[in-house]
Amino acid sequence: MNHVRVSHSIRQMFLALAGFVVGISLIESDGLAKWADRLEPGALRSVAAPATAALNKLLQPLGAGALRERAVDEAARIGWTDDAVRLAHHTKRAARPATGVSTAGAGPAPLKPPPVSTAAATAPLALSVPRATALSPLAPVERGKPRVVTLAGDSMMAVGLSATLMRLAANDTNVRMVKAFRSGTGLARPDVFNWMEEYPAMIGAEKPDVVIIAIGANDGQSFEVDGRVQSFGTAEWRKTYQSRVADFLALAEGDRARVVWVGMPPMRMDAYNTRMAMINRIVYTAVSQDPRATWWNPAAFVADEAGGFREFATLGNGKTMRLRAEDGIHFSDDGAGLMSSVLMKWLDPPPQTALQVPEPARAISTARAAPQESSATFAVKRDLAGVTALRARRDETRRWGLR
Repeated sequence: MNHVRVSHSIRQMFLALAGFVVGISLIESDGLAKWADRLEPGALRSVAAPATAALNKLLQPLGAGALRERAVDEAARIGWTDDAVRLAHHTKRAARPATGVSTAGAGPAPLKPPPVSTAAATAPLALSVPRATALSPLAPVERGKPRVVTLAGDSMMAVGLSATLMRLAANDTNVRMVKAFRSGTGLARPDVFNWMEEYPAMIGAEKPDVVIIAIGANDGQSFEVDGRVQSFGTAEWRKTYQSRVADFLALAEGDRARVVWVGMPPMRMDAYNTRMAMINRIVYTAVSQDPRATWWNPAAFVADEAGGFREFATLGNGKTMRLRAEDGIHFSDDGAGLMSSVLMKWLDPPPQTALQVPEPARAISTARAAPQESSATFAVKRDLAGVTALRARRDETRRWGLR
């Protein structure tokens, strides 16, 4: 039997690798520059930022980046994207009147946040956060007027949580979802993505009744303020970040919307988990000062008995459910489904049925708590029927070729 031996010289491998690097540089030079800008202040950023900026400037005349942008814009125009900023841009452009028609005064008034609560911006840092939080009932939905719910945040909203919420709301005439999330963003770096400017553009003329926020996964980093680096976790850093949280909370409330701010879940990596615990304490401190806002802890659904990271859960029927994505950061669809089923019951309670919410709040420190009955186990058992229904609806949607 003859054996075919394929070999490549080092020169061929080098040329192939060089061609790949050149191709990526041509197409993604702008993306590389943005990636470098997002890096935490330090030695790597001081080298990478000017180098990628120079490369991007050098390659711009070739037009490869512009072709990519046009392709991405076309995808947004036909709805093949979850980029809420691009979608909002194309929605506005499609709504413009024909040439020659005056647009003076025709557009919606800019979203003006109410005054920022001084307490939310300056309250002393909480020593602990609640393991679970009750959601106070909403006013009944008016007939023929669905409750408008904005889904805002970074990839913690975009991955898992938004998809399960939108699937559950797809056939609910009492709830209408509005996308306002963007992966890779946060409140720590307005120089990279300024939520105070982008959020109003995302929601346009919408006046949400409820805003569900999940953001902070990218905020565990140092940043610069007035040319000075504020190191993560220092007193000045905490003060600045808490002020930014308070600003965004006030903006999200807009015309007196109710806000549910979903905290960061326990993370697999210890160092990252410690940073997210700090983010949670700061956000909880600010949000808890506002009577129209609730800080909601996903640990009640996805954490282990001690409040730590848990990737899988065993259900009462012996089956295993994946609660978290393989990266140890985001929610899986099933893990997000546990939260989504409770949120949907809160947004649109079943008739003649008492509202089902997590057990009463129980404060825990950021350190590991002593083993106790898991709120996540309680939530898994309670919402198994809801997750089963979610899976059935998802399977039915796929069977008919829908998304």
